Amino acid sequence: MSDVLILTRKEVESCLSMKRTIDAVREAYIAFANGRVQMPPVMHLDVGKYNGEVDIKSGFVEDFNLIGTKIASGYYDNHKLGLPPGMAVIVLLDLKTSMPLAIMDGSYITAYRTGAAGAVAASVLARKDSTKIGIIGAGTQGRMQVLALRELFQLEEIRVWDIEERMATKYSTEMAELLGISVKHFTNREEVVRGSDIVVTVTPSKKALVNKDWIERGMHINAIGADGPGKQELDPGIMKLADKVVVDSLAQCKRIGEIQHALALGLIKEQDVHGEIGEILIGKKVGRESDNEITLFDSTGLAAQDIAAAHVVLEAAKEKKLGYSTKLMN
Repeated sequence: MSDVLILTRKEVESCLSMKRTIDAVREAYIAFANGRVQMPPVMHLDVGKYNGEVDIKSGFVEDFNLIGTKIASGYYDNHKLGLPPGMAVIVLLDLKTSMPLAIMDGSYITAYRTGAAGAVAASVLARKDSTKIGIIGAGTQGRMQVLALRELFQLEEIRVWDIEERMATKYSTEMAELLGISVKHFTNREEVVRGSDIVVTVTPSKKALVNKDWIERGMHINAIGADGPGKQELDPGIMKLADKVVVDSLAQCKRIGEIQHALALGLIKEQDVHGEIGEILIGKKVGRESDNEITLFDSTGLAAQDIAAAHVVLEAAKEKKLGYSTKLMN
């Protein structure tokens, strides 16, 4: 029986870079588009008693010969206990035998692969000359989205809003120092959106935060936060306004993504969705075709992304001889 490798958050961090994560997420989208991925529906647990939620995402990716399951949480009062609001664990199995291979912290992988997903989408949907980014939500993901976009675009200005002004203030100070560019925080969401080349929404909101009247020609929107039933960040009218609405998985997004609301209201139909991001990456569908288009990416997060990023970590950890090995099946 083979050993199971256990990896801590710090060990995972040392094995993953944003650039490599972007490549891994792109590979995952391509594998999904080519039919080499199997994923059951996301299991969503609403733990309202503790202002929390848990998502369980599973699947296999033939390209990596891996089965993976991630249990990820969002407990929004955890800060009162001195705990992080989001935690995750990833388990990897060998696809050919089902032998367990690794158990690793998944919070860092989730943060990086979600940021990478936005960058991959923007690479084919945003204008190539995009320099101004509007961020709705100043948490971890508000940072990761910018760090990922920085790998592909020459960023000049970041605008940020958060429901907690202190978070937006902290974000602007820290990110300006990190990036060496202008980072401004606003108390008005409209000021963040108008004039931005790429707008990114990264909140757990269940009501619209971005009005369709604020959207301008040539803009790209990465809708990242809506990944569960009832979650919403955008005015549903934006779906009808956009020239191209692209999703990570239509089956998943129509249930738990941003498009769930526009579909329920009858503003769009499934056939109005331009396609899945993987279809654009393999050339089956086209991406942005003009600088005047309004484009939108609805990201709910795929198990394939987690597996792809965890594969990178596993291979790097083996090479660096990191982690603790044990036998689960003696």
